[in-house]
Amino acid sequence: MNIFQVLSQGKSRLHEPSMSAMLGYLLDSNKDHGLGDAFVRVFLKKLNADLFKNVLSLDFINSQVSLEEPYQLNNGSRNYIDIQVSLIDRSRKEESHRIIIENKIKVGAANPKQLLEYYNAVLQDDSEIENLVMLFLTPESGATALKTEYENLKKLPKRHYKEWLFWDSSEKGGVLSLIRDVLNMEAQGEINPINEYMRHTLKAFVRHSSAVVQPKGVKTMRTGEDIGEIIDEATIKLKDGTSYRVVRRDSTQIQVFNSETGDKEIARHVLAKFIDENKLKIPHEDLNTRSIGKQFFGWYGK
Repeated sequence: MNIFQVLSQGKSRLHEPSMSAMLGYLLDSNKDHGLGDAFVRVFLKKLNADLFKNVLSLDFINSQVSLEEPYQLNNGSRNYIDIQVSLIDRSRKEESHRIIIENKIKVGAANPKQLLEYYNAVLQDDSEIENLVMLFLTPESGATALKTEYENLKKLPKRHYKEWLFWDSSEKGGVLSLIRDVLNMEAQGEINPINEYMRHTLKAFVRHSSAVVQPKGVKTMRTGEDIGEIIDEATIKLKDGTSYRVVRRDSTQIQVFNSETGDKEIARHVLAKFIDENKLKIPHEDLNTRSIGKQFFGWYGK
């Protein structure tokens, strides 16, 4: 039995926040997982060994993690950081490095402005922050939307860095490979023994996550595949508070993604509900999804 796969069945699927929570748990060296700083140590080496050289020389890396950390921009909008890792200098008892992780488990969740907005929000909260790393964590993909989001964050000042790490990669390794490394280190007696429950939990998480993020090369059905480049996009919110990202591609394909989870939704259903709630003059009952999307973007662009 794989508990992660069981909990992912039906409407109770483990979404992006759940995977962020598990990763954050492992990255916090003070949690009860029994790994100490073993995982955060291999993580920092993979991320930027030169930047964390002094931290890696310590006998124990004190890392503290917060999830959905709120930051507010000057315009009043709030940004919630998926995972924030603070490395604490034990002698000075203050933060020496901060790692901001934007986690994507689906390519369709890419938002060209999000990584940049995260960075700006952090700076507005603390303009003098040093040793800051903005980490873009995604499936392995050459998708233009992911590249655009990463490349939009540029001209970083000294001691501010950006890094792109995959969840899983057969060639470059990734987060799941780091978990495998820790398991192998334990098997070779290089770190303290991991209790049996935690060992099985890590293995189950790796197997489940590997399937969820679908690394490059995994063949899937054409149904639902991204066809063409994004030419229009919009963010909408229904009256129940759920936010969605709507995109139109140059193939005229219309797609709708849940803004929080990145999951692909039934575009026609979401758009129809938004149209009805806002009493837009779009006769969606008589139109196909692409026609609805065309009229929606015509209204949105006014």
